[in-house]
Amino acid sequence: MKYLFDGHKLIWHLDRVYDHYRDGKRIYPLHIDIGATKKCNAKCVYCYGTFQKMSGEVIPHDALVGLFHQAPKLGVKSITVTGDGEPTLNPAMWDALRVGKEGGLDIGFATNGISLNSAQVTCILQNCVWCRFNLSAVSPLGYQKIHGVPLWDKVKENIEKMAWTKEWLGSPCTLGLQMVLIPDAIDEVIPEAQFAIDHHLDYFVIKQFSDPGCDELSRFALDWYDKPEVMAILKQAEAMSTDKTKIVPKWNTIAAKGVRPYDRCVDCALLFQISGSGKCYPCGYLFGDDRYCYGDLHKQSLKEILDSERYWEVVKEMRERFDVHTECRGACRHDAINSFLWQYLNPPDHLSFI
Repeated sequence: MKYLFDGHKLIWHLDRVYDHYRDGKRIYPLHIDIGATKKCNAKCVYCYGTFQKMSGEVIPHDALVGLFHQAPKLGVKSITVTGDGEPTLNPAMWDALRVGKEGGLDIGFATNGISLNSAQVTCILQNCVWCRFNLSAVSPLGYQKIHGVPLWDKVKENIEKMAWTKEWLGSPCTLGLQMVLIPDAIDEVIPEAQFAIDHHLDYFVIKQFSDPGCDELSRFALDWYDKPEVMAILKQAEAMSTDKTKIVPKWNTIAAKGVRPYDRCVDCALLFQISGSGKCYPCGYLFGDDRYCYGDLHKQSLKEILDSERYWEVVKEMRERFDVHTECRGACRHDAINSFLWQYLNPPDHLSFI
């Protein structure tokens, strides 16, 4: 398997890029990220949801299932269930996954793994292209310190259940772990890499902390990643990769530390994001900021939002006026796509000299 966690895949979707960025057509997004709820059963010390203000809302059944039903009909190719809450806490999730798969969507599922039961494990494996456990410690003490609840044994059991159920079903669903690397987790990197290998998971990806600039989350300076001892542990973990299990530090994003080689957020027409509140925005950093809200799934269908003048006004605002250097923070979900599109829209001289 070849994984690309630290870049983008737009070169395989250039038809949509050309339609919008060269020919000026109004297009539907390629991909949607959705948070199905704004509540969680963990208390991770690095949680971006702290900044996004977890309110306990849940997207209702008809709105969530309707989204998964309508999205592929509009040409949306994939949905990742992730975002500002724990998706297993939305009871409509399982019907939505089945409807999306039946419609031809590629679906990814990110979970903390706390509340999974056998039926939900099977549903994910039968309907999703991949499933990722968000996990930054594999020792009981480390897990409680970082994730805020004494539930490592339960999470471990559910990961193991997912792994052997995949084998029993013969499911092609890719299974992996994702660590948000912070200083409190550095001693967990090698044990978690070994855990992934021992349980025959497909990958273990190590990503940077995204600092939105709020006091509750700004716990360390990002130059910590440059320390020789941190780099050494990441390289040691990467070298543990096997033919079955890939250990993947996100080197490019870790090195970038939120510095952006572009000036505007130009990719919003391709990547659509939905908060667990049901409101839709350009990105997670702007969740809750009504100045940038496209629409609300409680009141509108996906198609109604995407066809609205309001949606295209916000897309234009992000592309032409929004200053990414002063108006947003953190390791951006859109970063690699924006970098590519910014260069495409602002080509260098002498293009014939390839």
